[in-house]
Amino acid sequence: MDYIVTQNELLNINKTIITNADTFKDSNTLLDDYVVKKFNVLDERRILLMLFADFKSARYLYDFPVDTNISITPTYEEKVGSTQRKVVSQVENAIEKYVDRQLLTTDIYSSILKVSFKLTEEEVVYLINTFLVYKSEEDIAEIIGVSKAYLQKIKKSCIVKMWVELEKYCEKYN
Repeated sequence: MDYIVTQNELLNINKTIITNADTFKDSNTLLDDYVVKKFNVLDERRILLMLFADFKSARYLYDFPVDTNISITPTYEEKVGSTQRKVVSQVENAIEKYVDRQLLTTDIYSSILKVSFKLTEEEVVYLINTFLVYKSEEDIAEIIGVSKAYLQKIKKSCIVKMWVELEKYCEKYN
């Protein structure tokens, strides 16, 4: 049984990220420079931007339930030792790919929420304004109230935290 994210959850992801990060705001910190240097932040940022573009467009390309969560359950179960030949039509293949994309979007959504619990307030502002709203780094530095130089530290820490959680969805972008 698999959960499918709702349209409302996709539309309200910014608010959910902020709420989640606020839960642990006193204990979350930026990653140290020596940790960040182990990652290729520029490439990871580029790949994450592509992942988020696909993620954001999914709410328009696929049909998600509006309010209530739904579950996908199989209509039949395969018996062990069965030698029955499977006949799958093109329609069934298309529906399966469609549902797979819904499930992938749901998995990415859940991973974004998981990482949101690990972010500082400044990293949340960076994540939302870079990957969901597409503002410039100059604008983001002004929103946070830091210099562009200090924003680089926030940016790198945020990208590494996101990369660790979302890398598994980024293989097709390399």
